[in-house]
Amino acid sequence: MPETIGLAPDSEETARYLRLMAGYVIENTSRSFLDKKQGSLLSEISGEYDTNHLKLLSLYNDWKYWNGVIHMSFEQLTDIFSDLKFRKYVSLNYRFFFENKSVFKTLFDNRVVGASGHQFFRMDRLDDFGAMAAGLFEVCAYDPQPQYLDYLNRCMHYIQHQQDRLPDGTFCRNRFGYTALWADDLYMSVPFLIRAWKHTGDSAYIDDAVNQVIQFRSYLFRPELGIYYHYRILQEDMPGVAHWGRANGWVVMAQCQLIDVLPKDHPQRDLIISYLKEHLLGLARYQTANGMWRQLLDKSDSFLESSSTAMFIYGVAKAVNEEWINDIYTSVALAGWNGLVKECIGANGYLDKVTTGFNFKQDLPFYYNIPIEPGGDHGIGAAIYAGIEIYKLKKQHRDCVWC
Repeated sequence: MPETIGLAPDSEETARYLRLMAGYVIENTSRSFLDKKQGSLLSEISGEYDTNHLKLLSLYNDWKYWNGVIHMSFEQLTDIFSDLKFRKYVSLNYRFFFENKSVFKTLFDNRVVGASGHQFFRMDRLDDFGAMAAGLFEVCAYDPQPQYLDYLNRCMHYIQHQQDRLPDGTFCRNRFGYTALWADDLYMSVPFLIRAWKHTGDSAYIDDAVNQVIQFRSYLFRPELGIYYHYRILQEDMPGVAHWGRANGWVVMAQCQLIDVLPKDHPQRDLIISYLKEHLLGLARYQTANGMWRQLLDKSDSFLESSSTAMFIYGVAKAVNEEWINDIYTSVALAGWNGLVKECIGANGYLDKVTTGFNFKQDLPFYYNIPIEPGGDHGIGAAIYAGIEIYKLKKQHRDCVWC
C-alpha cells in the first residue's frame, strides 16, 4: 500500500491545521502603529501628529499582495467552518487601512524609507493592487462602503487603460529599459478580473482573464518539461533561466480560480482545463520523496520551499475536487500535504521555509540563494487554500488505492 495513502489525514486533522495557521495570522495582527520616536503604541491617529516616525506594527495590516491572498482564503474559511470570525478579521483589516489612509498617504508623500501602504498609492504594477483589491471585492459583497467602491473603480480603470501590455494585450512590466513578462502577474491579475466581471457584469474582464492565461502560456510554458519559466524579456526574445517554484504556483492558482467561474459552455474552458492538467502533471514529475517541491523545480540541489508546495497541493486537490482531472492524482496532493505539515507547519501555526519576495536575474545562483523570510507572509494564504481543498477531498479519494 502506498505510504501516502496510509498517512492521509482525516477532515478533523486538516481542520486543526487550518485553524492553527489562521490563528497564527490573527494572533500576530495588531492594527496599531509604533511611534519609533516615543516608543509608544497607537491604535488610532487623531489630530496633528508627526506621522514620519510611525511604523505599522504588523505586516498583516500592510497593503501587500500576500495579505490579499490571506483575506480571500479567510473568506473561504468562513464558508467551510460557518465561522464569521474569519470574515470579521478581513473586514477589520480593510477598515483599519482605510481609516488610517491619511497616515499612509503622508508616509508615501514624504518618501519615508520602509514605510507601509505605499503600494495603495503607487499603483503602477499589478501586484500593487490585484490581490488586495480582489479581497476587497469580497468585502464589498457584504459591506459596500463608498470609499471601497471608489478604490475598486480606480483599480478597474487602471487595469483596462493604464497597465502595461504588449501589442497582443498580454500584461507586462516596463522597467529599466526592458519589457518583461512575469508569471507571477497571472495571479496578480486574474482573481481581480474575475471579481471585476462579477461586480460589473462586463464580459470584457472575464475575456481579458481568459486571454491572459492563454498568452502567458504561449510566452512562458516549456512543454517538454511541463512547467513555466519565471519570466521572459522581450528585448532578448528568450525566456529567463529559472523554473521558479512560486511563479509556477501563481499560474496554477490563477488557472484554477478562472476555471472555477467559467460557464460550462465557455468556448475556452476545455482548453484552459487541458493547460492546467498538463501543468499539474509536469509539476508532479518534480515532487520530492517527502512530498514537497523545490525553490527551483528542476534542480535537485535546490532547497525545499513551502509556498510553492502549498500552491501545487491546492491545484491538484482543487482539480480532483472539481473533477477537472481524474482522482488517481489525489495521492500527489496528499503526499504534498503530508510533507508540508511535517516539515513546515509549526505547533503554533507558523509556516516555515517560505522564500522572501524578489526581482529576477539572469543567473541561477541568485535563485539558489534567496533567503527564507521570517513570518512566512508570502506563503500562509496559499497554505490555507491548500488545506481547504485537502479538507474538502471526498473520503473515497483519501482512502482509495491504485495498483
